[in-house]
Amino acid sequence: MVPATKIFSYLSDIFCIRILLFQMPSTSDEWKAIAHDFRTKFKFWNCIGAIDGKHIAIRNPAHAGSIYYNYMGFFSVVLLAVVNANKEFLMVDVGINGRISDGGVLFHSKFGELFQEEKLNLPPPSPLPNCSENFPFVFVGDEAFALHTNLIKPYAQKNLNEEKTIFNKRLSAARSVVENAFGILASRFRVLGTTINLEPLKASIITLACCYLHNFLIRENEESYLTFSGEAVDRCTIVELERTKHRNASTEAKNVRDQFCRYFCAEERMVCDSV
Repeated sequence: MVPATKIFSYLSDIFCIRILLFQMPSTSDEWKAIAHDFRTKFKFWNCIGAIDGKHIAIRNPAHAGSIYYNYMGFFSVVLLAVVNANKEFLMVDVGINGRISDGGVLFHSKFGELFQEEKLNLPPPSPLPNCSENFPFVFVGDEAFALHTNLIKPYAQKNLNEEKTIFNKRLSAARSVVENAFGILASRFRVLGTTINLEPLKASIITLACCYLHNFLIRENEESYLTFSGEAVDRCTIVELERTKHRNASTEAKNVRDQFCRYFCAEERMVCDSV
């Protein structure tokens, strides 16, 4: 029998310790195929993925001090993921220490590096139907992430008007796939709903393996896997990222969100007028 330590060492080499990119699109056409699915299923144009992160509970690592101690009061590693419209993981990065907050998770990940350096080969901005304006391709996230020209999040709940409410509902529908993916993952692989009694590296490898199996099972038997109705996991052991306090979004990033808002509102009016 192969010792467990050797198995973990082997897996560490395969998984590059922390970063695992799965089958993330690498060309403009592949990103457009992702966007097509979001448009078809959620009426969100030029959306190339829903992004989110969760804290995965682990034991207190030896000699690590408070570096893995998160804002919720337990030790964790962060699971960051981008999901397509079919709830499959396009990108997973797990292993960032749980203490990180304020949107720093994204920009301390390998994916975040590629995102900031514009090396994801995203399609160039393009016009949408019945509109001559060019719209960028964007990821959708929540309040844990900073607004960016290629990453948009909801408007703050304070002082919402009708137009912003329409936008928030459309974005929430598209972003729901990543929440659903995490929920299914934790329900199917119950180890993620407990405190993993292992050091960060080994806990990260187990989490990565669960994500890989999640994708595999969707492709093998989508209906059976995605309709799983098991017991809900303990929400205290897999929790959302802390909301970012970053408020210095660029004018360009704010304009992109406003641009999508105007377009979605115009679509809603067209639907109402046609009834």
